[in-house]
This record gives sequence, structure tokens and C-alpha cells, in this order.
Amino acid sequence: MKKNFLALAVISLTLGSCSKKMYNPYSDSEVIEHKTQGSVTLRGVGDEVEGKKGKGEIVALKLAHKKALQQLFYLGFTGTDFKNPMIRAGKSVEDKHKAYFDQFWNKGYERFITNSSASYYSCSQMKNCVSAVSVFTVNYNMLRKELEDNKIINKIGF
Repeated sequence: MKKNFLALAVISLTLGSCSKKMYNPYSDSEVIEHKTQGSVTLRGVGDEVEGKKGKGEIVALKLAHKKALQQLFYLGFTGTDFKNPMIRAGKSVEDKHKAYFDQFWNKGYERFITNSSASYYSCSQMKNCVSAVSVFTVNYNMLRKELEDNKIINKIGF
């Protein structure tokens, strides 16, 4: 009797955990499209940000852009043309070139973004909280040249 009850409990827990697959707008960044040489369309998801509508949305959007760009820089996107990271030294490069990256993440990265659209989601646990999901195109060639010119990465072939 105990064995039957235990088996039934395990089966119901297993089936219950598999039955509901919900779309999560807070999932990782991804490559959406790469149809032209020199540009790539990314989807980035920002963290939950506390703040009133407007200011919170601006910060959440910047975080969505930053997370997608950091994945492009340091991890790459498996199964795409961007499977290798742009910056092989890893995220520690931001400490080594702190002044450059402080300026870059403040406003500098926006020069390389076109066709940005965003959706905003309220947080479930907090009031006055928002998260952003952004789909945006990055001018990959210009960004790469900027990183080369500032000696963040080596020129291709050198």
C-alpha cells in the first residue's frame, strides 16, 4: 500500500510540473535575425527595476540592451553566426577599460542601435516595478571597429 501511494505521489508531481509551460518574457537574450552583413537583430530582456513609469522604463530598457550586448560580447549565441564571443578576454575587460565602459554603458552604446522596439511588463511581487523586453538591431561592423580603435579587442587577423 505504501509503495503504491509513493509511486502515485511521484507520478503526480512529475506530471504536474510538466503540464504547464508558460511563456516567460524574462528569458535570456537571443539573436532574432542576421540577414544583412554587418548588422544583427537581438532580443534583450532587462531585469526588474523599481521605479515609477517613465524613469523605471528607461532603466529597464537600458538593462535589456546591456544584457543582450554583454551576451554578444562575452558569450556569443550558440547555433548562430555569432556563436563566438566578440571579446574573448571575458567580462573582466570592463574593469581593465573602466573609463571606456562607463561611458559606453551610459550612452555610448546607443550609437550602434537602430530599429529598437520595447515591451514593458509589471513585476508580480512589487508595486512601481517594471521589466523591459527589447528587439533591436546592432550595427555590428561599426561596434567592432569602435572596440578595435579603443584597443578593447584586436583587429581581425592580428
